[in-house]
Amino acid sequence: MILDEPASSKNRIIRRATGIFTRFVLLVILGFTAFVSAPVLLTLGSYCYFQLTDEILPGIAVGGVPVGGLQSAEAARDLHKTWNEDLNLRAVVITTPTHSWEIAPSEIGLSVAVDESIAHALGRSRNIVESIGTMLAILKFGAEIDPVVELDLVLAKQGLERWAERVYIAPRDADLKIDEGRLVQIESLPGRTLDVTASLHMLVEEPEAILLDHQLVPFVTLEIPAQRQDVSNQADAVQSLLGSSPTIRAYDPVTDERFVWSPEPVLIASWINIESDGDQLSVSLHDESLSGYVMEIEASLGDMRGLDYGVVEETLRSGLLGEETETLIIEYFPDTYVVETDDNLVSISFKVGMPYWKLQEFNPDIAVSGLIPGETLIVPPKDDMLTLPVIPEKRIVISLREQRMWTYEGGELHQSYIVSTGIPNSPTLPGLFQVSTHNENAYAAIWDLYMPHFLGIYEAVPGFVNGIHGLPLLSGGRRLWANVLGQPASYGCIILDLVAAQELYYWAEDGVVVEIQS
Repeated sequence: MILDEPASSKNRIIRRATGIFTRFVLLVILGFTAFVSAPVLLTLGSYCYFQLTDEILPGIAVGGVPVGGLQSAEAARDLHKTWNEDLNLRAVVITTPTHSWEIAPSEIGLSVAVDESIAHALGRSRNIVESIGTMLAILKFGAEIDPVVELDLVLAKQGLERWAERVYIAPRDADLKIDEGRLVQIESLPGRTLDVTASLHMLVEEPEAILLDHQLVPFVTLEIPAQRQDVSNQADAVQSLLGSSPTIRAYDPVTDERFVWSPEPVLIASWINIESDGDQLSVSLHDESLSGYVMEIEASLGDMRGLDYGVVEETLRSGLLGEETETLIIEYFPDTYVVETDDNLVSISFKVGMPYWKLQEFNPDIAVSGLIPGETLIVPPKDDMLTLPVIPEKRIVISLREQRMWTYEGGELHQSYIVSTGIPNSPTLPGLFQVSTHNENAYAAIWDLYMPHFLGIYEAVPGFVNGIHGLPLLSGGRRLWANVLGQPASYGCIILDLVAAQELYYWAEDGVVVEIQS
């Protein structure tokens, strides 16, 4: 019995050790099992949590907006604010992208579909295995999700139509203007208009690329050609006017004065009128401006003389066009004379330098009633006896007091002669006359004498012409007055020696002014 006791004790020890070992193994197995299954349980737990809640997985961004860990409503708010409220796109004309405009996506019907985009971020639509795999990948690496883009065609079309007004550029017609007397030529430029249909088509084709990738709205435009593209002919016309040097020359046959009027270039520039009429550009002259200039010329001549208004304006226009113009002849207006005691028609005619019969023409009543002291007579214009076209370059001047004649050509003295004029009872009339006829050997029947190289200058009485001629010859062959030159001797004509008369005869053509001074 004593020998069996140690064996029994040993067995108990073995059994105890076995139990401890078994429990240890079980604990090890349980611990290992728990260690191995913990990630699975954690994964399953996380999956269940995110499936059962409205929270988005950490690490997710939608369209660059971090939404991980946010409730879907919070994420939707952030996404909407970023993409649909704060974002501005850049709109450019695709043919000329150098200029751009800021444009809100909503203006052209573009927006991020927030709810759909958040739904993608929540990832609820996949099966459990795929969802768990996606969740683990997102938790490890994160995820960037493209938002869902929406395009409202009605809003897009309306927005483009509104933008068409801003994009529109009117075409610029070629034009001309004058700046400080110089011609400025403005080239034509085409305009543009927004092609709403083509621009809308590009929005429809690539809304995601426009909103998400480039944030650039392409505007398709159409070119509008200018109506008026070439004004070179009009420019030549204006330049010709600006470069012109119109000169109005006038001659006063009464005073032997010469006048020259030349408008300044700046003044000429102010007369040019450039008008636009659709595709046409017309160049003309301001009628009122030219009239004003002509009126200034008229006013400068005083009250008793003037120029034909229409002729002056025509001359001015011709000069502006670069045409040659003739010297204008200044004309005089009638004057008045108050009859004095002891006046008669002949005495008045010598005072005013006009034949008496001319006074009768302008005052027909005096032939019936006679002259009345104090009454006012109309005196013919001082140039009334100049009936032929005046020759400004030549002039004959005769002095009754000095019994001399001077001829002028081109404003310079040509010749000087001794003359004899009318005797007191048949005087030579002072006044302004013209060489009107040429007769190599005129005959005066009343005195039965011949007048060599006769130049008719005025009618002393109707039908009887006084003139300039050489020493007269009686029909009997006797030469008169050769020894009295230099003193009154004739019956009203102006007498020269034979050589001088011949010289004058061929020098003075019809129309040369003859001024006879008292």
